[in-house]
Amino acid sequence: MKIKTAAAELTFWLHFVLVTVWYGLFFVPTSLWPGKVSFHFWFILIAVALQFGWGLLLMPIIGKYRMVCPLTTLMQLLRGYPVKDERNNNHSCIKEVFHRIGKPVPKKAVTYSTFISLGIVTLQYFFFR
Repeated sequence: MKIKTAAAELTFWLHFVLVTVWYGLFFVPTSLWPGKVSFHFWFILIAVALQFGWGLLLMPIIGKYRMVCPLTTLMQLLRGYPVKDERNNNHSCIKEVFHRIGKPVPKKAVTYSTFISLGIVTLQYFFFR
């Protein structure tokens, strides 16, 4: 059981690193990394596409469509929550990060930030690179 707990925590921190890169790249100037805009666009686009695709694959299991991160599913399975459980397919790593630091955020804020960041990097990619 300790191995599952440790693996779940490791998955959480891997997720945290990816989310930090996702939002942190907005603060890296292109003068330091000329290819940043392209990398950032593809990074976010692939991450969102994975969440859409994983949500489609899970739809027959959970009975509805949700964007679901495969890392979240893995983390929550390791914690003992089956895929059908709301604590698995409706969990947000970003919400968990804020909860852990004592600053809870609504799930809609996380969803909006996902699509706003995708919109910003898309504009940067097509108009400002």
